[in-house]
Amino acid sequence: MYTKNFEDKILFSPARKDGAACNHLKIVTAFTDVERIASHLIKLFDGRNKEYVPRIKVDIILGMTRGAGLTRKKHEKILSLLKRLNSVSGMPHTTCKYIIAGRQVHSKVYVWCKGKKAVEAFNGSANYTMNAFFVRRECMDTCNPKEANHYFNSLLPDTIDCFDEQIKDKISFSSKKNVEDDIADTNLENLSWEKYQNIEPVDTLEVSLLRADGSDTGYGSGVNWGIRKNGYKRNRNQAYIPYNTADHKKGFFPDVKTDGTYPVFKVLTKEYDAFYMRQAQANGKALETPESNAIIGEWIRHKLRVPDGTYITKQMLEQYGKTKILFKKYDDGIYTLEY
Repeated sequence: MYTKNFEDKILFSPARKDGAACNHLKIVTAFTDVERIASHLIKLFDGRNKEYVPRIKVDIILGMTRGAGLTRKKHEKILSLLKRLNSVSGMPHTTCKYIIAGRQVHSKVYVWCKGKKAVEAFNGSANYTMNAFFVRRECMDTCNPKEANHYFNSLLPDTIDCFDEQIKDKISFSSKKNVEDDIADTNLENLSWEKYQNIEPVDTLEVSLLRADGSDTGYGSGVNWGIRKNGYKRNRNQAYIPYNTADHKKGFFPDVKTDGTYPVFKVLTKEYDAFYMRQAQANGKALETPESNAIIGEWIRHKLRVPDGTYITKQMLEQYGKTKILFKKYDDGIYTLEY
């Protein structure tokens, strides 16, 4: 029986190339939150073809959707997150279905499959939430993979896909959050722009959106990363914030890890809600959004009031009034981003 530190055992270990090499995770959970989903899938994505097998699928059944089980806010955040994640090539493809018929489901079951064969399975008290894996006392145990897979499949006829247009007729969203679904104020799902406007930041940093020499923006990099001169097809909103040497401030962002990778951190915007960011590329010269490289590009273009996919020039930024964006850092490890 696992009573602590079981995240790796349940969410990651079965997908390792030198282990069971499973490529399909089926989850039954009473509750979930977007930070749990995002952090899990980003780590699997980062380790694809290295530590973990590629082309992983994750299917979630959310069991407590009636009464105070599912708010419209949570539903919309799940939709937004899955759209972002599923737009990224190589990211584990993820579905989420809601129980809408029969009795509500309070079970917590995790089944790893290799192809169609169920290989490893776990059940117990831990929801697919950050609190369950890191805050509360929970216990999980291994169970029969074939029986667990059968249980997951038996629930499917009573579900509806979270993107189904009929969902508004099938679910009455709650106006209040269930006490069993409480999540921290610093969870991606609960971060509030208004809250941080009333708190003094511990540090600030301006970062230029231009090339290192300040001449312009350029093709295939920075805010125009998705726009290539050679016509190579990408999402034209794909972008990152250039973190040029002149802008570097030691200790402002989380330090590089011993394996040479950079940790994610949470960023909040007024217009685009909250998402993960991190440094990337050689010497951390880019600030990217691992949930989807299009987040920053969409945000900037909407601020400039230009159509999606528009090539952004220095002149556009100057006409808006500034060529730099502003990060504010708070003592709880949260950042806000303004332009």
